Amino acid sequence: MQNKPTVRLITATEAKNRFGEMIQSAYLRDEHLIVQRAGIPVVAIVPMQDYERLIAGDMLPTSVAQTVEHSAKAATTRARLRAFLAEVDQQMPDRPEAEVDQDIQEAINSVRSTP
Repeated sequence: MQNKPTVRLITATEAKNRFGEMIQSAYLRDEHLIVQRAGIPVVAIVPMQDYERLIAGDMLPTSVAQTVEHSAKAATTRARLRAFLAEVDQQMPDRPEAEVDQDIQEAINSVRSTP
């Protein structure tokens, strides 16, 4: 079962002024952004995986379909990595950042000193 996405209404001016943030929000947070002009919804910015569900692959030019397919595979890999990292995070005890940094530095020094 898929989670419902977060959906936000934004003005066209806001989208123009903050476009980079808008696409990052859609991409990283699976957020849907509906852009309004004069109070009328005119376009939406949605993550690629949601777009893929909306449009049949054979409707896209071949080169675009290949790029979208590659992007979908990468998105799946990122989602699996995020889930794995969240699971590891839950299993790890809370430790001060300075202590973790020290452990990392000791591991690096150990590897570098090994002939």
